[in-house]
Amino acid sequence: MTIWDVERIFAYWRGSPPTHELVAAYLGYKPPPEPAAAAPSADDPSGIGSMIMRFPDGAVKAG
Repeated sequence: MTIWDVERIFAYWRGSPPTHELVAAYLGYKPPPEPAAAAPSADDPSGIGSMIMRFPDGAVKAG
């Protein structure tokens, strides 16, 4: 999706907002809070936890 597509969608929504958004706002609906993400641990069965712990800043340094 390009920025031009996004602009066209927003322009359309200004005149015809999505009905589910209008109804939710009218009824005062608030979505439930997102569950807290589990902290990475070395014993994660997927193995990704130990990788995250080895590279906490997300950068893999050569050498």
